[in-house]
Amino acid sequence: MRPPLTLIPTLLGVVVAACSPQDMVETTGKARFADYPDSLLDALEAACDGPAQNFVRPAPDSVECREFLPPKPTAAIILSYDGTPEHLPQLVIRFQTRPDAPGYVVQNQVFLNVPQKHGAPLHVRQDDPKLNRELAELYRRTGGIPEL
Repeated sequence: MRPPLTLIPTLLGVVVAACSPQDMVETTGKARFADYPDSLLDALEAACDGPAQNFVRPAPDSVECREFLPPKPTAAIILSYDGTPEHLPQLVIRFQTRPDAPGYVVQNQVFLNVPQKHGAPLHVRQDDPKLNRELAELYRRTGGIPEL
């Protein structure tokens, strides 16, 4: 199985291009797996190993790759979304798994987590056809059947 090494740079390209509030949309994707999607989760963990990346499991059936962005996009995001330089924005790729007879459903979310000066962080999402194709291909390569 080929790890999703192109997924993270693709996401970063989308994020760098999307720094205005009008780009905010709700976007998620999902796929069905016959068995627990260990290969998908292992591939994400393998791809999330860069110096600015952190792989975390916030819950038993949830994994995230969190990545700090380069300085210029970080500054633009902080200014565009009233963020704070004390806590920098991160690109978050989240996969959540749940049982769904006769197998499992995995749902993904991709968003910028932008800590605010006051209140909860803002989650900025952008719908991108290339990103959607990359995620669908990742699901297929790891044994899943993407759903539209």
